[in-house]
Amino acid sequence: MRAAQLQPREPLFVSTPPASAASGTGAAGSGATRPYPTTRSRQRARAASRPWQINRFVSGRGVDPARFLEAQRGDLLPVQYFHVVFTVPTELHDLFLAAPPVAYRLLFTAVAQTLQQVARRRLGITIAFTAILHTWTQLLLYHPHLHCIVPGGGLDAEHTSWISTRPDFFLPVRVLSEVFRGKLLARFEHAIARATIPSNRDHDARDRLKRAAAKRWVVYCKPPFAGPHQVLTCLARYTHRIALSNERLVSLREGHVSFRWKDRAHGHVRRVATLEADVFLRRFLLHVLPDRFMRIRHYGWLANSARKRLLPRVHALLGGAPAAVPLPPPAEPEPWEAMLLRLTGKDVTRCPHCGAGGFLVVEVVPATPRREDLVPRVKSP
Repeated sequence: MRAAQLQPREPLFVSTPPASAASGTGAAGSGATRPYPTTRSRQRARAASRPWQINRFVSGRGVDPARFLEAQRGDLLPVQYFHVVFTVPTELHDLFLAAPPVAYRLLFTAVAQTLQQVARRRLGITIAFTAILHTWTQLLLYHPHLHCIVPGGGLDAEHTSWISTRPDFFLPVRVLSEVFRGKLLARFEHAIARATIPSNRDHDARDRLKRAAAKRWVVYCKPPFAGPHQVLTCLARYTHRIALSNERLVSLREGHVSFRWKDRAHGHVRRVATLEADVFLRRFLLHVLPDRFMRIRHYGWLANSARKRLLPRVHALLGGAPAAVPLPPPAEPEPWEAMLLRLTGKDVTRCPHCGAGGFLVVEVVPATPRREDLVPRVKSP
């Protein structure tokens, strides 16, 4: 993919300065002005100001994944689990980039209604699942898709009995693909008609919808999990993964960034890719989600609105005890170092090389710098 194709549709900064800026508010004699930051530029500034987040959610190693897995452990059922992935065709990528919050919400809604409707019609059950949004490939290209972890069964219409699926088959993926295509395209058409998703000048949004409708969409179901413990391993791998972790970075030399990637098309061979620094940053920042956007969502009787009412009934129907009630928190909050050691077995107070302990805090670096340091200056045209 060419670098020009990776540039976002929205400019990084609006170059038109205010009337008062024309009198020389910038550097003397340079004509520099302070631009109006757009919504996307503010998101990039916040992401650039928090480089520690690049390695904050390395799967299975941070406090946040450990807390998430501890909370999910009580929700596991003694049934077969399936892993279903819904992908978005390339014809819709520009529409996703034009309004990410709207497009991602439409994606979640279309996937949830597809799974629930097909399961109700084919099996006569009410299912539940966890959906996780990913937007990247191994080369950091834009590729929005949802990973869904689905228990192999559900409740009947009266919520009085549990109906299991076949141990090696969940739902026909071709039916899921066709229903998913129709639901997502219908919602995109409605959003474009209401101008919720803007249409670019050089491309007709409805033409993109027609070309996407003519394609066969990819929905695939991975082999069933071996058991509930493997489900936890999968959740640790997918829930708190980001586009690129520090372990994959190789070098930064002469304005070029090298990183490792896995070539799945040729036997999962590990290779090294080298990109210009601006292209690398452009690709990485494509995957910064909108503020306060929930990329992990629960549906059915796993949703917050029905979890307390229906999940204990599901455990009872399956012959297991409901999830254990968590113990009250101690009088003093548990330090994050002790929690990480208890949940993952990793002692961050010891040197990873020699094993010596007793690190001393020399200096605490603030997570977010001053706001005035985040606003760059550009020259007016």
